Amino acid sequence: MNVHIITSSYPADPNDPSGTAGLFVRQFALELAAAGHRVVVQPAAKKKIYLPDPGISLVPAPWKGGDQELASLNLMSPLNWLIISLFFLQGTINTLAINREYAVERVLCMWAVPSGIFGLIGKLMGGIPYDIWALGSDIWKIRKIPFIGKAILRLVIRNAARVYADGMQLCQEVKNITGVPCEILYSSRIIPPPKEKMFLSDAHLCNFLYVGRYHVNKGPDLLIQAVSCLTPQERDPICLHMFGLGPMEKELKLLVAELKLEKYIKINGPIKAQQLSNCLDSVSFLVIPSRVESIPVVFSDALQIGTPVVSMPVGDLGPLINEFKCGIVADEVTAQAFARAMVRAVHSNRNTFQDGVKKAFEKFGIESTVRRWLNTGESVKQGRS
Repeated sequence: MNVHIITSSYPADPNDPSGTAGLFVRQFALELAAAGHRVVVQPAAKKKIYLPDPGISLVPAPWKGGDQELASLNLMSPLNWLIISLFFLQGTINTLAINREYAVERVLCMWAVPSGIFGLIGKLMGGIPYDIWALGSDIWKIRKIPFIGKAILRLVIRNAARVYADGMQLCQEVKNITGVPCEILYSSRIIPPPKEKMFLSDAHLCNFLYVGRYHVNKGPDLLIQAVSCLTPQERDPICLHMFGLGPMEKELKLLVAELKLEKYIKINGPIKAQQLSNCLDSVSFLVIPSRVESIPVVFSDALQIGTPVVSMPVGDLGPLINEFKCGIVADEVTAQAFARAMVRAVHSNRNTFQDGVKKAFEKFGIESTVRRWLNTGESVKQGRS
């Protein structure tokens, strides 16, 4: 089968750490290609050069917005409206050309906007069905756009053949907004096994690891505030290592300095897959302090390496962690509650969570995710015949 993946998230090369969602898209494409399908990926051209993997064709859609996401652009700027207009014009031309040249049979839009808009155009002008895989941040950002946000989501999702999301709560949100049933497909990827221990700090400390965008939705500021909520005695046994990119980076560094937490919190740039694997194997816990979340890919990364998780009670994370006993969940989405969860973690042993971590990861295999998507596609074909 000839598959066209349209996405706003894709790594420039296998070692590009700029976004875990894009790394998952690459893994999904690789699994499709390994199963014998012809795969062409159309990313938004946020990078100057994209290196293709064997079995995958890359045809980026021109994008003049740099590393910024479409939904993050200031709509009060005439320049940004020009950037948006050019992107949709050139992306439409790109989409239709790919569908013709590669004799595309099935389109997967990752994520609802802008990818779903190109999928819709391909259906209207070429009759090619498209599926949508909704991302939490994608849905939350677009629905907040005044007047048109929810209307756009309804338009692209109601015309899709199938709609997916990676958690129960997100599936329900998609259905509430659009009235369309949404199926669960868990997002994950394969990261390399650990090669060596990362001596991030004193081995006797309880080391916490944050990996994610420095964005308000991901709660990195709440995490820093949580550390500041600890008493000196509670704080002394810990060290927090943060890796990521995003608009809050300078603000976070200033916050750490203002709260005099440099001894306890280390803010770093992006992290590559091998380094992430080594870190997960070395630290005591991964932390997910998000204000809003579905199921981030880094959660399944941690399970894959055997690392328990400390999380806010958001999305499906709380129920999953409590069901499998693979970590600790804060009582509420506040810095104070997360601080209490971190104290519980300090007094816990990572090894006590290992059985739960192993059982939880059984839900997150990329091979089964690809197989499920292919199988639902066959049911759509049979329903039309």
